[in-house]
Amino acid sequence: APFVTDQTALRELQDLSAAIGWWHQEHPLTRLPIVTLPEKSESPRDALTRAQAARLLMAARGYRWDPDRLRPDGGRGGWVKRRGEDATLRRHLRRFVLVGLYTGTRPGVIPQLLWEESATQAYVDLDAGMVYRRGRRERDRPTKRRPVVKLPRRLLAHMRRWRAEDQRREAALLEAHLAAGERPETAPRLVSVMHFNGQPIAGRIRRGFKSLVQDAGLEGSALEATPHWMRHTCCTWLMERDCDPWEAAAYAGMSTLTLEKIYGHHR
Repeated sequence: APFVTDQTALRELQDLSAAIGWWHQEHPLTRLPIVTLPEKSESPRDALTRAQAARLLMAARGYRWDPDRLRPDGGRGGWVKRRGEDATLRRHLRRFVLVGLYTGTRPGVIPQLLWEESATQAYVDLDAGMVYRRGRRERDRPTKRRPVVKLPRRLLAHMRRWRAEDQRREAALLEAHLAAGERPETAPRLVSVMHFNGQPIAGRIRRGFKSLVQDAGLEGSALEATPHWMRHTCCTWLMERDCDPWEAAAYAGMSTLTLEKIYGHHR
């Protein structure tokens, strides 16, 4: 059998311990096994600075940082447009970064966001200025809560602009659809906040995000940035601004204990 790391064994043993606990609740055991877990390693995850976040957004606009580019002042380093880059190719990444930084929503939830109310999926209510991180009929999980969050003013303005863009694009698609002799009810609709070529983002965006980090020219630990860093950054920025821990935890959807333990360090 192939060898596994201590952290892989940790996750599997945690699952085993949880399974034993659930079984014990329904069928009490005379002797409850003790599962010994290896020590959990410290996460390399860090928070982006505002300058690093700005660079990430610049890359999401279709630019690449070239450290060798000669500037007018004689220095080196500057932004260049990616070859063959269209402004729409990384639209979904721009939206992902901004929603993650402003709201701290988990990276698995952001691609699910819809423009319309849903019983089974997260959605945005632009009239009320709210993000519903779970559908109306979805039940919350104790360990990964998804509370409703009020949209910050700047993000609300961004999202209203995005919605208007999508509505214009949807109208153009409908016109082309009808010109092709198709029925109106089968025309494509842009109901997902995050979409690529008109199609909802089906899975993770780790690969696209990795190329974003590379084009942004980030250095140090930020080179290892993943989509989850947006949530980590949002929580860290809240703590740096001396936000009340109870309010910050409720905003991000976690316990105050988790917030203080993981995000309580200040720069």
